[in-house]
Amino acid sequence: MNQLKTALLLCAATAILLAAGAAMGRSWLIGATVLAFAMNLGAYFWSDRLVLRLQRARVLTVMEAPQLHLDVAELAGRMGIPTPKVYVIPDAALNAFATGRNPEHGAVAFTEGILRSLSRRELRGVIAHELSHVRNRDILVATVAAGLAGAVGLLASALQWGALLGFGHDRDGEGGSPLGALLFAIVAPIGATLVQMGISRSREFMADAGAARATGDPEGLALALERLTRANHVIEPGPTAEPASASLMIASPFSGDGMMSWFSTHPPVAERVRRLRGMDPASLRRAS
Repeated sequence: MNQLKTALLLCAATAILLAAGAAMGRSWLIGATVLAFAMNLGAYFWSDRLVLRLQRARVLTVMEAPQLHLDVAELAGRMGIPTPKVYVIPDAALNAFATGRNPEHGAVAFTEGILRSLSRRELRGVIAHELSHVRNRDILVATVAAGLAGAVGLLASALQWGALLGFGHDRDGEGGSPLGALLFAIVAPIGATLVQMGISRSREFMADAGAARATGDPEGLALALERLTRANHVIEPGPTAEPASASLMIASPFSGDGMMSWFSTHPPVAERVRRLRGMDPASLRRAS
């Protein structure tokens, strides 16, 4: 269901982009799309190094955390992916993330706080969640979504200036009315952002389900999510609270209620926990 939802949301983002192109003109559509995807293609190939540097992460050796490395290797083997590199982040907050453009270049990072505070059962749930992101190629999906949203944003900016200054048609005379273009320029980026956030939330649910299947223990991840939520309400966050990388974290450093949750990269923790506890551990163990 979440795979289908992701596909539908990507189609919705594409439709918004094509509508923006119809309002502005074919040449604008091509130019904005090429530019946006070129920018995000660079992010796709080099973002893992950048985000690890942004988090001040360092490689965590086997000697420092032998049990953690064993669990990462075991769960990666269960998921059929290469064992990723393991990093530690100097942050008291409880969080973790995965990065890497594909399973062959995967990396998982854990804060010092999460390594100190979680039991092995809980930490295995977190490990499996992050490895699910790697296996599902969520960095690639996020890059495509960001590219579509970025192209819509570029076209929207052009539409705003075009409506105000009286241009916006390409050489074939394509384009809509200035008032319609201005209205679309305001609405389209909001719609594209909502779609992008919806894709991110769907991938989080998928990673939770993948973790439950890999460990056969959905309760372990549910307990970890509850502990992370409680702890991060009282712990002053460090580098994991950077807005640029917040969407990568297993627990969002930023929370939103009501309509603001539509713009959140993460589903509500209560809903994630409810879904995990609705799974049958016995059937998961049989399937694994």
